[in-house]
Amino acid sequence: MQTVPNPSIPPCPQHFPAAERDTWHIGSAEDRRWRSVKFPKLPLSFQAAVASTYIRIYLAENLQQANLYLLEVTDRFDTFSAKLISEPDELNDFARVKAKACARICDTRASAEKAYQRISKSIKRIGISPPIVERNTTLEGALNRLSAEKWWRMQLHRYCLEVLEHSAILCGLTHSKAGLYISDESLQIVISKRIRNQDILNSLIAINELGEEHALSELVSGSISNPENRRNELMARLFGFDVIAKKLDHDGLFVTLTCPSRMHARFKASGDRNPKFDSSSPRESQKYLCKLWSRIRAAFNNKGIQIYGFRVAEPQHDATPHWHILLYSRSENIAQIKQTFTKYALADTPEERGAEKNRVTFIDIDWAKGSGVGYIAKYISKNIDGAHLDKDLEGNSAEASAKRVSAWASVHGIRQFQQLGGPTVTSWRELRRIAEAPEGLLSEAREAADSGNWELFTEALGGIDCPRKEQALKLLHIYDDEPGIYGEPKGDSILGVTDGKQYVVTREHSWTIEKAAKAPCLPNAVR
Repeated sequence: MQTVPNPSIPPCPQHFPAAERDTWHIGSAEDRRWRSVKFPKLPLSFQAAVASTYIRIYLAENLQQANLYLLEVTDRFDTFSAKLISEPDELNDFARVKAKACARICDTRASAEKAYQRISKSIKRIGISPPIVERNTTLEGALNRLSAEKWWRMQLHRYCLEVLEHSAILCGLTHSKAGLYISDESLQIVISKRIRNQDILNSLIAINELGEEHALSELVSGSISNPENRRNELMARLFGFDVIAKKLDHDGLFVTLTCPSRMHARFKASGDRNPKFDSSSPRESQKYLCKLWSRIRAAFNNKGIQIYGFRVAEPQHDATPHWHILLYSRSENIAQIKQTFTKYALADTPEERGAEKNRVTFIDIDWAKGSGVGYIAKYISKNIDGAHLDKDLEGNSAEASAKRVSAWASVHGIRQFQQLGGPTVTSWRELRRIAEAPEGLLSEAREAADSGNWELFTEALGGIDCPRKEQALKLLHIYDDEPGIYGEPKGDSILGVTDGKQYVVTREHSWTIEKAAKAPCLPNAVR
């Protein structure tokens, strides 16, 4: 977007950055000098988007508002974090420095408690949360983490990437007309990180006590970490709930929950900045939805309303999360369920335009036209790998969009899928690891899990009305007092599954991870 040149203003030198050239004719010489200090604080890839938004605000509102926008963006942009996340060697060096500094504090004569307090206070100033001392993390273990370069690398990468992406949202790099769901800069960082992780997996092997070896990458690809396996399992559980609902003559309801306007950075149609935006990050918006959901669930419990189904969290075009919930319940509960959702969804700024229409929407499942699975299956696929979809709901390549959605969830630490009600999926996964189980409940549940029948598995554990704490099937744990990498006992780990009378071991072997031996370099003729 170009502004009308002012003849009284001298021409902008051609060697100036594009952002300064585009805004050269706005304001006075003092404004130009001020912008020449602010724009260089941003990466070049950010400057063009910020300059475009700056001009839009100037034309639509005034110079003061445009300057306030540029001030907010540049002051909130963390140059140091951006440098660390874009240069892995810099991040590794900084992690090494911080780990050594913490180790020196731990080596002083101060007590462990005082050392922990001193370090915690120090690292909070740079945005990193210290490890919390709780049941599975001792004070010694917390200090060992703070003194470990590996722990610092992980924390710095997570924090710096989230800071960078939040800056990208503020700068206008994440929306329907730029980077959909996530900025292109952050997406490339996530992709590069995953490639490095895959290279690491390819270099490692798992060895058990019998000397059996498996490539770690093969084990991972056969687990729920594989997108195809994850999608298939979710669909099996969804279909099982759907069959149960039909059998019990329950009603289905598809609910969409959306955040208030103040949490949305951009307008979808134009990509223009939303003047109501309060700079909420996607993580903060997700916390809002989680708190809203906890209040709704508490209201259901108080009214004796039981629900079951699934929740999917996905990004809107500007990275603000919204939820799709497929739930089932008795017919007489549906009206109250809708009233409860509406009451709590409109508790925040109910007077804003479009709140009643958009904040929460409902679609009643019509069993005569199809199943509840049909309403949510496309969202499952869109948020995992885009399988069986040519285009997503925005008209873009489903596969490419799925990669962006996955990166969005990873950057902001958002749990994409959550089961509501029904038995725990962990028992299901454990029983699928074995070929047989003792006769009775264990055998019945194993056969249901092995065949991928979530309906029969749920029935075997007492039915959809049976609370989890009353289900007969429980996980069997074993305590390992061997020290882990941070000096604490490894603690409880899953051994198998029990029905209270019998048990079956689902994890017979103990495994260690080692580097794979490098293959000998042979001449091409021998390979």
